[in-house]
Amino acid sequence: MTYERLKGLKPEDFEHPGEKAAMAVLRKIPLLDVALAKFLDTQLQMSMGAEAFGGYFRITEKTNPRIYRLYKQALARLDMPKEYPLFCKLGYEYNAYTTGVEDPIVVIYSSTLSNSDGEMLHLLGHELGHIKCGHLLYYQMASELNGILASFGGLATTAAVGLQYAIMEWKRKAEYSADRAGLIAAGELQPVLDETMIMLGRSAKIPDMNFSVDEVLNQVEDFEIDHADIIGTALYVAFTAQATHPWSILRLQEIKDWYDSGEFGKVVGKFL
Repeated sequence: MTYERLKGLKPEDFEHPGEKAAMAVLRKIPLLDVALAKFLDTQLQMSMGAEAFGGYFRITEKTNPRIYRLYKQALARLDMPKEYPLFCKLGYEYNAYTTGVEDPIVVIYSSTLSNSDGEMLHLLGHELGHIKCGHLLYYQMASELNGILASFGGLATTAAVGLQYAIMEWKRKAEYSADRAGLIAAGELQPVLDETMIMLGRSAKIPDMNFSVDEVLNQVEDFEIDHADIIGTALYVAFTAQATHPWSILRLQEIKDWYDSGEFGKVVGKFL
């Protein structure tokens, strides 16, 4: 689907319902306000961009015209209010992240530079989705949560455990919203599926592996845990309690379901 700026696009237009539900649970935990205040008091978020400015390579129209052009396209499609600094970090791990609360920056790893245009639009759109949805404050607090809770000593141990699980559950659900933003930036489903397959290990360096979307979706059926079952629920909690992202095969299923349901087309169609 071809379009430019989706003027007026709001987070609630594409927010995953699981994120909203997880945030409602998180806000009911009394310790949240205390932990948030502690995080803000450290002023850690003010220095998170220093490493990028001092040690990473900034992507501009002159330093990498193709990536910069795609970045501008993603910014426009998501109707972002301004352009945020974009950096490239040397790294063989396939990764990207967004950091900063008041002054966000986007960092992509050098391993992503060989992405197709569509795959890069999804990657960049996903990171911009975190900014648009207002995820960064809670995301960064989550990354420092163990240290914050340790500083409380024996304060409200049960509440601390509940807070830790609740914020990580919200963080995982928020990834689904960012995936939807990535799809909006890409404009079509296939590069989104392709980019998710890269996270599962697809690589030209592994020529004998058939990374088929259909096979991965079949794998979802074999993998799903029955949450209604007590043992299944316990296993799910044990496996995911500290995970920062949902499992990649579930992300692939979620984004494909959203696209196939027609909701993606409805969201984009509102602004065309």
